[in-house]
Amino acid sequence: MKSKARKIKLSSKARYQRPVATDILPFEVPPSFSNSGFFAFLMQHEVRVSCWDNKKTVRWIAPDDRFDDAFRIMFRLADKTHENFRTYTETHDGKSLAVREWKIFLNWTMPFNFRISHKETEFRQLSVIHPQAQMFVAEFYQLHASEILYHCCKSNFSIRFPASIARTVRYKDRLFKENVGDSNDSIEEARKEYEGSGSYFTYSKYSNIFKFYENYSYLNAERKFGSLYKLDVSSCFDSIYTHSITWATLGQEVAKENLKNLDATFGGKFDRLIRELNRGETNGIVIGPEFSRVFAEIILQDIDRSLEQVLLSEYGLTNRVDYEIFRYVDDYFVFCNRDLVATYIKRHLSELLKLVKLTLSSEKAERYERPIITPLTIAKNKISSCLAERIVTNIEKKSDPDSGDEIDYFSVRIQAKSLIVDFKAALKESGVKYKDVLNYTLAAIEKKVNFIFRKFKDNHNDHKDYRELVSSMLGILEFSAFIYAAQPRINFAVRLTRIIATIVDKLHEFEVERDLKDRVFKFIFDSINRHIRHTPHDRFHEVETLSLLLALNKLGRGYRISEQNIATFVGLEISDAGDYSFKRHMSYFSISVCLLYIRNQARYGKLRDFLEAEIKKKFEDRNAYLHQDSELVIAALDLQCCPYISQGLKEYIATSYGVETARLSLLQCASPYWFTNWQNFDLSRELDKKRAREVY
Repeated sequence: MKSKARKIKLSSKARYQRPVATDILPFEVPPSFSNSGFFAFLMQHEVRVSCWDNKKTVRWIAPDDRFDDAFRIMFRLADKTHENFRTYTETHDGKSLAVREWKIFLNWTMPFNFRISHKETEFRQLSVIHPQAQMFVAEFYQLHASEILYHCCKSNFSIRFPASIARTVRYKDRLFKENVGDSNDSIEEARKEYEGSGSYFTYSKYSNIFKFYENYSYLNAERKFGSLYKLDVSSCFDSIYTHSITWATLGQEVAKENLKNLDATFGGKFDRLIRELNRGETNGIVIGPEFSRVFAEIILQDIDRSLEQVLLSEYGLTNRVDYEIFRYVDDYFVFCNRDLVATYIKRHLSELLKLVKLTLSSEKAERYERPIITPLTIAKNKISSCLAERIVTNIEKKSDPDSGDEIDYFSVRIQAKSLIVDFKAALKESGVKYKDVLNYTLAAIEKKVNFIFRKFKDNHNDHKDYRELVSSMLGILEFSAFIYAAQPRINFAVRLTRIIATIVDKLHEFEVERDLKDRVFKFIFDSINRHIRHTPHDRFHEVETLSLLLALNKLGRGYRISEQNIATFVGLEISDAGDYSFKRHMSYFSISVCLLYIRNQARYGKLRDFLEAEIKKKFEDRNAYLHQDSELVIAALDLQCCPYISQGLKEYIATSYGVETARLSLLQCASPYWFTNWQNFDLSRELDKKRAREVY
């Protein structure tokens, strides 16, 4: 019988704008912040950037000037003269469409940088790039996707690289089901099918490093070779010299001898794009977006190829015979039998990296002897065992009293205290730190939670023990909150928030009685409040605090936190008179999440007034960079749709960009929302989307 095929909605026309939805935002932005509204606007009006009279332009479909002001904010447009602006018609599918095209005056832009805690005493700076720059990334992908794929298939070492363009139209048929990718895959893997769109490219060979550890390639290398050396490129993205992309694509000598002709080459264009979206910087690239990893991959692929060639020409060493190297982004795994071979590899790899201003980290270099089992693997096995032993689920076959059919009866029991003790013992015995296993552990807990609710739902109604269910969720939450508090990080906060959101949603769905639900909600409320109070209120912990604040919002009106607590959570100082102040500007992330939490509620009036003053001051103090500053442009668009700030503030922001007061309503109607879905924000849905964005 021929299987029925169902077309999955993902228009092929979206391919041009698709990188805006898939390859731009860092995973670590707050769950309330996304490119969804911006992407929908670009799609609806078929926005593209192009060239006219050797000048960059933006063009869109519109019958009149109703969207001109939105584009004035997104792009610093030239004066509206005959030389800089034009309208014309195009025919698509038999329809005549009015096109507006405007020359762009702005070249370089400043990314919206934010920091997250990375190590005990270090932070990592991540970036959201300017909306204009996002369009130029989309344009670059459209024009040069094939060249990206070509330059990313040169290495025999890389195990995470773009392999093809991900499909934009898919069919849910028998073949789809046979090749369906795991919902936990963070990027789309080659030869797999996906309903959602997680990345612009499909990737070979692994979407996550842990999949490599469990794969035959890793085990086969261990069988062939007695030693494993783990090497890491130190501060790779912070240190990359952007001009080295042309060295990787053309050859260093050729590139240096033809400096005047590089701008027209693929490498020259990629170099210029990466510099212009990062304020013209040549040392270091923005961290967080997937396109930055693509940029780094091309450079490292060239190093891989050079390393393999020099080992063969100078020492007669052949890959997969005398050694085997795997590289996952900027981590190298070197298998070999002789110390001398490892010495040659490290020496030449260091020399090749130095040519592009990169170095190997001496701190992260590790060596393992056969049997090659790392402390991390030992810890994961121990944790898996203790989860299985202390989260006890049982499915018993019984006869249905009504029909007589054999049915499943499900029960669950959590030994939270013993689970915490066993977990700590596993870390102590294996010698790993909390940060090394928290993502794995919380992901396993999330799977357990979904399994418990799925089996409980299928239970016979006579055997649904809601007290047992609530007790198990309290045990899971106690364990999850304990391990998260030991090493708070934004990716762990997202995992914890997803667990909380799932539990809250399911308790509502199953119509658990109010008293039982309140036991769970009060535990969540108290745990998050306690954790945030003891978290340093600085910019390194800002995003994780905001994620937990959004989790609190899931609990409903009965669990609102006080105005002063919100102020404390986001790092505001409170005077004796109860007035708020901030030593530096609040980031737009903190402002938008606060507004989303307090909404129009009267009890938060004082905080809302402070936020409005803070927004205005942000625009006043950085007025010289209104068009270049990504944070200001994002805020300017986003706040026009916000129903929780005054019309006067919206007018002030709009007029700062030259928008006439009479046209303010057109600007506010240009899109239902841009980066924050103010009125229809759904934390659970946004966390599900974020699952598809999580990367290495």
